[in-house]
Amino acid sequence: MAGGNVSPRQKMINMMYLVLTALLALNVSAEILKAFHLVEVSMSKAGLNIDKKNADILKAIDSYVSNNPTDAKGKNAQVEAAKVDKTSKAALKYLGDLKTLLVDGEGGKNSGRKEGKADGEIEDASNMEKHANLFIVQGKGKELRDNINKWREDMLAVLSPELRKVVKSDLNTDVTPGSTQTWESELFEHSPLAAVVTLLTKIENDVKNTEAQVLDELKKDLTKVNIVVDQFDAKVIPNKGTYIIAGGKYEADIFLAASSSRSTFDLTVNGSKVEVENGIGKYSVAASGQGEKKYKGVITQTQIDGTKKEYPFEGEYFVTQPLAVVSATKMNVVYRAIPNPISVSVPGFDASQVVVSASTGSLTSAGQNGMYNILVPPTNSSPDLTISVSVKADGGMKKMGEMRFRLKNIPKPTPQLGSIEVSGEVDAARIKGANAVFTLLKDFAFEGINYTVKGFTIVFQPKTGPAIFESVSGNGIIPSRMRGYLQNVRTGDKVLVVNIKAEGPQGMVQIPSSVVAISR
Repeated sequence: MAGGNVSPRQKMINMMYLVLTALLALNVSAEILKAFHLVEVSMSKAGLNIDKKNADILKAIDSYVSNNPTDAKGKNAQVEAAKVDKTSKAALKYLGDLKTLLVDGEGGKNSGRKEGKADGEIEDASNMEKHANLFIVQGKGKELRDNINKWREDMLAVLSPELRKVVKSDLNTDVTPGSTQTWESELFEHSPLAAVVTLLTKIENDVKNTEAQVLDELKKDLTKVNIVVDQFDAKVIPNKGTYIIAGGKYEADIFLAASSSRSTFDLTVNGSKVEVENGIGKYSVAASGQGEKKYKGVITQTQIDGTKKEYPFEGEYFVTQPLAVVSATKMNVVYRAIPNPISVSVPGFDASQVVVSASTGSLTSAGQNGMYNILVPPTNSSPDLTISVSVKADGGMKKMGEMRFRLKNIPKPTPQLGSIEVSGEVDAARIKGANAVFTLLKDFAFEGINYTVKGFTIVFQPKTGPAIFESVSGNGIIPSRMRGYLQNVRTGDKVLVVNIKAEGPQGMVQIPSSVVAISR
């Protein structure tokens, strides 16, 4: 206890301390000490199993890096795992040296020399003094406490904050709630050596278990690279588009689509690169034209080993023009003898799929998609015709609708004498300037429809005297003799053009109206 020159009083105190220590030792029965030994042996065996698990995880990480040398995440996991293993080994050496110091200083372990003790059991298992002095007085307990906290933090430091929360480490120095003692005082001050060694073995297993949990998270986070799927969405893919003909069938593939927010791949559509967000390509294109539009693309996936794999795909969509249908039902007219232009389109179908037919006349393409000309002979006496529209779909023809048009003849033209279009009084100069008769088709919807005068009768009726008649055939030119009379026209004289015949798209027609010009 103490040496040197001490007072009788101090010697008495020292003696009383020795007696008290002996009495405390006697209170720890042999059965309890043996139980501590059995627990310590069991924990040591359990520790061997943890050692094997940790070695297997380290080996698996090394194997992954060997098989995937270009994977940066794998190399990082290998480096971090090595740090954890180094910390664990340093902690276990420290604890092993500490146990050896305690046990060897108390006579070592029994090897069959002492009767009543199990092989490997500590010789002086009930001793309470030496380790109490070491841990409490010499400060080894505080050093151990600080080391335990540092080992735990060093091993957890290799994980992300989220993964640190997953690890439930028993490697801690918490004291009993409400206790006023320090951690080292609670564990080592009044415990027999057998209990202290068992506690140190438990701490060894806590180190190993913490290492196992951290290594396991590194391995799981690493192998997530192979598990590409981490998000799911229900998808509907129409097989035949979204425009379905009445009587047809709507068909679609419905499935659970898997994607990966961690997946890295390149996406191109029709040769252009497409942006990828959270493992999903965002393709958009301005719609133009009309009908079915098809596109092709390739997904190029970079594998873990650095190689690239391509996944080609195709898609389609339909473009329709903004559609508002306004029809003047009384104006649905087709004129005989001339090409009548019509346009036909079916939303959702390309012009090449549309088939147009007419109940009478001939229907020809106008040279542009959806544009046609309908020509009905002038001799056709049908009161109307019907344009029918069908589409090629689902392996056959589907009727989409029809439109009825009334059939009419081209209106007859109106006659004109020189510049005189309307009967009535006109300046004499206008009559004198007339040298031909014309037939004009005014205000007709079709441009370029002309009638050629083929005959007429012109009458010069002086205000006094007999009328002079002249019939003309072949063209609209007024004969020179009649033009001579017109040059002498006076106030009150009349000029009449009657019996006009003209030839147009529907053949020869008789003009029912005439022109009467009265000089003023």
